[in-house]
Amino acid sequence: MNIEKVIGDYKGFFSDLLEQLIQLHIDVQGMPVSHICYRVSSVAEYETIRDQLKSFCSAYNEEDFNGRPISLLIVKTPLVLSKGFTTTMIELPSPRAAHTYPTGLEHGGIIVGEKLDKFKDKYKNVLTGEKDRKYYSVPFIEFPNGKVVKFYKNSLKEIVESEGKKFLDTIRV
Repeated sequence: MNIEKVIGDYKGFFSDLLEQLIQLHIDVQGMPVSHICYRVSSVAEYETIRDQLKSFCSAYNEEDFNGRPISLLIVKTPLVLSKGFTTTMIELPSPRAAHTYPTGLEHGGIIVGEKLDKFKDKYKNVLTGEKDRKYYSVPFIEFPNGKVVKFYKNSLKEIVESEGKKFLDTIRV
């Protein structure tokens, strides 16, 4: 089995995100990709997908976030996305009881870095929202097809580690 059998066409997914950003005149060339997010519609599906993904990963973190588990999985080999972009992380959130999500790739996280505030100001007219977290905020654009791009100052991995959380090895010796 390959990872596409688990999460689908991640290259096409990311290519679509880039095309929609280009239509909005947002240039993200040279910005690293923090992660891609795969949503599931049930806890049972979450557990199955998490366990399948672990075989492609060298490390993972699973934490409770807003009353449900979320796994962050570091792939052994970077995923080649589109137009020179790669990522090493897949975010897999378990669904919240109050929300229903379709199963599939939902968002990509782009690392803007220290220029995030300038970026938010420059694109304030096309950003569709901003999630405020305890120590950081994440502006985002939700496209008409329901796919989302989130913009970060730091990678999701760096954020998790800055909170004192650890990634565990998935490799058995």
